[in-house]
Amino acid sequence: MKNFKYFLIMLLTLIFTVSCVEDENMYIEPSPWVDVETTTVNYTEGPLQSVKFPNNPIPGEDVNVELKYSSTETILEARIYFATGDSPVYVKANKISGEDDASFTQTGVTINMINQSQSGVKTSFYARIATASGEYYYGNNPNGMALDNFNDIDESDAFKGDPTGWNVFTAQ
Repeated sequence: MKNFKYFLIMLLTLIFTVSCVEDENMYIEPSPWVDVETTTVNYTEGPLQSVKFPNNPIPGEDVNVELKYSSTETILEARIYFATGDSPVYVKANKISGEDDASFTQTGVTINMINQSQSGVKTSFYARIATASGEYYYGNNPNGMALDNFNDIDESDAFKGDPTGWNVFTAQ
């Protein structure tokens, strides 16, 4: 009799469970996120060869920006400077120092910008590569970069002052 009671309880539980799901109409909530797409900019001047970043990162997940470079000089710094919002401006303190990252080598670094990934917010950024003889600034123009050679060329202020030349992503 005891086993029969357990059988009835299991049978009732099964019936109630099955009756809660309509025939083949089970509702599955769709993900609010679309697939993350990436952009790669391949540069033709200076030490930076490419930057690869997500166009539409998912907030709260990694936002890895990969910098690949090559130089006969030692790469001293590989940084990203950024601004958030629709009207970006250069702020010296808004930087992420790639040379402090464990992934930093003389051929590349991956810089995570997860803290700048806010849902629906545009983030503009550029890369700066520094060697002993100059600083190289890179944005969205594959055929151009701004140079500050510490001597007779300093294009950096004009580059920093024109965020239309920077790379951009907008978090989902």
